[in-house]
Amino acid sequence: MRVYDRERQEWAGGRRERLYHPDQYLDLPRQRRVLERTGVVLAVVGVCFGVWAFAWKDEPEPPPPATTSQGESAPAETGSDPGGTFPQESPTVTDSGSVALPDGYEEVPDDEGFRVAVPTGWSRESSASRFGIDIVNYRSSDGSRRLQIFQVMEDSPYGSLEVAQVESAKLDGYELIGLTQISSSPYAAAEHEYRASEIAGESDTGSVRHVIDHRFEASDGNRYALVAYGPDNADETERELVDTAVTWFCPPDTTCEPPTG
Repeated sequence: MRVYDRERQEWAGGRRERLYHPDQYLDLPRQRRVLERTGVVLAVVGVCFGVWAFAWKDEPEPPPPATTSQGESAPAETGSDPGGTFPQESPTVTDSGSVALPDGYEEVPDDEGFRVAVPTGWSRESSASRFGIDIVNYRSSDGSRRLQIFQVMEDSPYGSLEVAQVESAKLDGYELIGLTQISSSPYAAAEHEYRASEIAGESDTGSVRHVIDHRFEASDGNRYALVAYGPDNADETERELVDTAVTWFCPPDTTCEPPTG
C-alpha cells in the first residue's frame, strides 16, 4: 500500500507506510499492551488534574479591607515612633456628632460658673484674682501635674502672652519652645510653650517642668487662660490636658451645647 508523504510531497511505498502507521502492523498482544499503557497514562493525567482543580477551588480568598461605620476603608494602624512619643489621637465622635471625652476624663461644672473637662479624681483649689473669676487649679493626686484656669485682662490672647513671656523668661532654666497665634481656632487664640526648672506657685523640685499656656477668646467675648504644667518628658500629657480643656470649656453664665467634632 502506498502512503502520501506530506513532508516530501510525494507518495511513499509500503516501508514508509509502516513508519507512519506502526500500530496497524503490531500483533494483537502487542496492540493490547499499547492500549493498556495508553489508558494508564491517561488515568494518571486525569487524577493529577482533578487534585489540582480541587485545591484551586478551595483556596481561601483574601479578607476584605476593614471599614468604618460610615463605610469608608479604615486606615492601617501605626505604632509609636522610635523616640517614644505617640501621635496625638483625634477626638472620638459619637453617633450624635458630639465629641466623647477621652478615657479617664470627666466633665466638671466648676464653682466659678464655667464648664471644663479634667482627669477623673483630680483635686480642686482656688485663690482670689485681681481680675475676673478666681484662679482655679486642678491637680493630680501625686501633685506632678496641674491645670490652671483664669480670666485674662489684656485685649488679645497673643498680646497677653507677650506680656507673660517677658516674666516667664526670668524663671530659672527658662527655654522657649514656641510663642504662636493659632489661626485654626474659631476665636482669637495663642499659645506659649516652654520649659523651666522654676515655676511660679510651685515648690522647687529641681526638675525641669513643661508648660503649655493657652489663651483664647471664648464665646462670651472674654479671654481666658488654660495652662497645663507637668514633668518634662516625652509624653503628650500636657498637650492632651490643654486640648481637652479647650474643647470642653464653656464660659460662666453661658449655655453651651456639647462639643462637636
